[in-house]
Amino acid sequence: MREKIYNVMNKIYGISILVSLFAGFLPVIPFILAIIIGGETGANISVFLYKQYYPWVAVLASLAVIIGIVALYIGGKITFKFPKKAKKDKLAKEKKEELMAMDDAKKAEENQAIADDAVANEESKEDQEK
Repeated sequence: MREKIYNVMNKIYGISILVSLFAGFLPVIPFILAIIIGGETGANISVFLYKQYYPWVAVLASLAVIIGIVALYIGGKITFKFPKKAKKDKLAKEKKEELMAMDDAKKAEENQAIADDAVANEESKEDQEK
């Protein structure tokens, strides 16, 4: 049952987003005509689209997004819950271990560099003595 509701709402979401996109693109032609016509008539066309038409398009797009979010929630694709504390603690512990491993590797590289420098210094001393 839940899957059927999800499928229906997902279809409604898809259709409403498509309608919102077309509704948002539709005023392009009147705006171009308003620019070509110019003057008071062109300004009136632009003001009408801005004040009367676009608010409805914004409401339609917002409703489409809400339908999509509800559909995702009903379908179990997302949840509106915060992660459990144990999960956060586990992630924090893994991150800490990763950082410690990186620090250990960095220290090993530094120790190797110090050892290489010491060997190079001794070799240069031997060469100077000869």
